[in-house]
Amino acid sequence: MRELSPYDIHRRHLRSYFIPEAAEFRLTANGDGSTQLEGISWYRNSMWPSAYWRLWSDAVLHQVHMRVFEHIKALSERHDTSRATQ
Repeated sequence: MRELSPYDIHRRHLRSYFIPEAAEFRLTANGDGSTQLEGISWYRNSMWPSAYWRLWSDAVLHQVHMRVFEHIKALSERHDTSRATQ
């Protein structure tokens, strides 16, 4: 990643201070025929103060999860008309 700036700025988040480790999404069948989707991510954050940056990192990852959830929801609720004609 590279930031556009007329200045020579060395951002910490571009120098291995925020390292996403892994992500996992789980589908769990509910008794009523619906499905529950859960997501979790693991990361390392070496920026100081850690409590401050953890708030921002968690907020960003939450937004990423929500986008994935919304996309999966839209795909799962989309009606496939090609199957209806077969």
